[in-house]
Amino acid sequence: MARSIGTIIVAVLMAVLADLPAGKAHAEQGVSVDLELLLALDVSHSVTVDEHAAQINGLAAAFRHERLISAIRNLPTGRAAVAVMFWAGPENQIIAVPWTLVDSTESANSLADSIARETEPPWDGLSFTAIGTALLRGADEIDSNGYDGRRRIIDLSGDDPSNQGVKAAEARDLVVLRGIVINGLPILQDRKEHEDREALVRYFETEVAGGVGAFVLPTLSFNDFPRAMLAKLITEVSGRTPSVSPLRMLAGMPAD
Repeated sequence: MARSIGTIIVAVLMAVLADLPAGKAHAEQGVSVDLELLLALDVSHSVTVDEHAAQINGLAAAFRHERLISAIRNLPTGRAAVAVMFWAGPENQIIAVPWTLVDSTESANSLADSIARETEPPWDGLSFTAIGTALLRGADEIDSNGYDGRRRIIDLSGDDPSNQGVKAAEARDLVVLRGIVINGLPILQDRKEHEDREALVRYFETEVAGGVGAFVLPTLSFNDFPRAMLAKLITEVSGRTPSVSPLRMLAGMPAD
């Protein structure tokens, strides 16, 4: 059977990257860290002001938690570079918290303080959800951030499938070719039926997450976001993969 044009394009891109000298695929060589982590948070219309604040407060609390700080300090160099990006429609991505070197309790707390100041969403009433475009913007930010990480990850959270911009799976494949892993945190707040919850988790598994060791960790609500985000960050920083599949996690969650 003849290969599709998409398959041929991917094969050509992989061959080009393989021919590049070591390090050239990551054009920006800079400060050495173990991990470059871009946290991409959904701020589209489906996320209320209160829900956005819950995301922000949960993320800030995670970087104040001793378990996450210890996980970073236990890395070979004890350093991670972290930034926070807000995203919504195709034209709406913004770096809310710039790239920050985390290598101590003090720097982790300073990052948490910067995150905690972002409780007001940057846009009002944007209904579009452009996951693919957000992934491509996130990859550009990682490539140009001035850090040189052994691992590079985009951690994307959202409560709906993409409905605008570049298709999520197409963007995912291009980002993975750039040596970046994508992990997903589907938020099931507005999905009361198990079938609807399962559909969003499967979407994140098949269309969003990608790369070696990529995983999806669902959370039932924005109120549960702090627990889920802390668990996800510790897993990412430690370089582990959850032993339980996201659908099995979902099966163990309460019905409402």
